[in-house]
Order: sequence, then C-alpha cells, then structure tokens
Amino acid sequence: MWWISQGVVLVTMMTAARLRQRLPEGARRWVAQSTVEYALVGALVVIAAAGAMTILGGQLTSVFTSISNTLKTASVGK
Repeated sequence: MWWISQGVVLVTMMTAARLRQRLPEGARRWVAQSTVEYALVGALVVIAAAGAMTILGGQLTSVFTSISNTLKTASVGK
C-alpha cells in the first residue's frame, strides 16, 4: 500500500509546482512549505487508513456477511 501514499505525494508536488510558477518569489517559499505539510498529512492519512483496513478487515467482512445474510432471509420471508 506504500504506492498509494507515494501517488498522493507525487500529485501534491506536481500541483504545487504548477502553482508556484504563477506566484511572485516571496509567496513561492510559503507555498513550498505548505505543500510539504499537506503532503505529509496526506501520506499519514493514507497510511492510517491502510492500517485500519488491515487490522479491521476480518471483522468488517464478517459484519457485511451477517448483514447480507439477514437481508437475504428478510426478502425470502415476504
């Protein structure tokens, strides 16, 4: 799942590069710092989501299977 976080970082950096070209020099340094911060936050969100899905994957599967079985039983009973 590391490739997802790398993709987020790459897209963020490409967007920032395009924006920086249009800004005056004083604002470019500010945008670069903000871009790094946003890229780090985005990468952390992706890592946290991947970790949560890995940890809770089995439990979520059983919950959705139970819901599916309940809905099948309810529709047959009509």
